[in-house]
Amino acid sequence: MTNTVTLPAAIVKRLERIAANSRHTPQSIIKQAITEKLDYEEWALAQVDAGIADVEAGRVHSYAEVVARMERKIGASRGRKKNGLISLFVPSGI
Repeated sequence: MTNTVTLPAAIVKRLERIAANSRHTPQSIIKQAITEKLDYEEWALAQVDAGIADVEAGRVHSYAEVVARMERKIGASRGRKKNGLISLFVPSGI
């Protein structure tokens, strides 16, 4: 199947430059770019669906629970840190 896509001149120039400086054809670069974008979008949609399923199943944590867990983790890691500072900003009123 052959499809036609109109690209802005700036993108065509970038594509030609990359193809000229690599061992890839413009077509292979376009195919790879589209494949990678589609893979990412499918992954992102799956993550959203998983998050919605977690909420619907009650697998959620309150803001206070998250802060408490992070404070415990940060407190536990302070003993292992020698030259680094760890701080946690907790906005007031939340």
